[in-house]
Amino acid sequence: MDNTWMSSNRLSREYENGVSEFVKFVVAHAEDPSRMICPCLGCCYGKRVDAVQLTSHLMRHGIDRNTYDCDRVEEIAEALEGDLTDCPEMFERLVSDAEKPLYDGCTKFTRLSAVLKLYNLKAGNGWSDKSFTELLALLKDMLPEDNVLPNQTYETKKMLCSIGMSYDKIHACPNDCVLFRNEYASLNECPKCGVSRYKNKLSPVKVLWYFPVIPRFRRMFRSETDSRHLTWHADERIIDGKY
Repeated sequence: MDNTWMSSNRLSREYENGVSEFVKFVVAHAEDPSRMICPCLGCCYGKRVDAVQLTSHLMRHGIDRNTYDCDRVEEIAEALEGDLTDCPEMFERLVSDAEKPLYDGCTKFTRLSAVLKLYNLKAGNGWSDKSFTELLALLKDMLPEDNVLPNQTYETKKMLCSIGMSYDKIHACPNDCVLFRNEYASLNECPKCGVSRYKNKLSPVKVLWYFPVIPRFRRMFRSETDSRHLTWHADERIIDGKY
């Protein structure tokens, strides 16, 4: 589907026709056309709408074009350069992965862009680490022998940690009463309901995976493109009377 209409003036016929075609396409492929996730800049994927509302929102607010951008791996590396000045080996490895073709002669994917796309599918579809490792192993076997695709989830996580996708694992009460951190960090039982923190001596019953937000904000605002998107509503919004 042609996406050029997304950057057209919202008062233009091209934009109006583009919205119409886009809505038809989405409705045709939606599981429930009455509850579709809205990609307009007002909802930012936070609301579900029907076809009429979707059309109205896209005409009024515009569409989040950033969703349709490529991986922008080079920009990611540039944005991270300042953060990794104290870790030259990590930065060199990141740049190398961003420039290294997935296999000899491949022009569509680099090692890093392939991992980013695959891990995005893993996260979006709730794949387990075990199933993702099996997929990586299968894909690696299918690709030319000189391919550099990681064949284990562990390897992909090591790559992604260098671009700010690290996470903290925090033990949680099985009944969601508290997190075992700060004043509760040393406890073995929940102070609210008394349930044990562990299945056995080593394995917690429930774990929260926390992605620190501050490093992510730093990454976002270090990128010129992302900073412009984040401040679009205040700096670049077109006041055309269509509210």
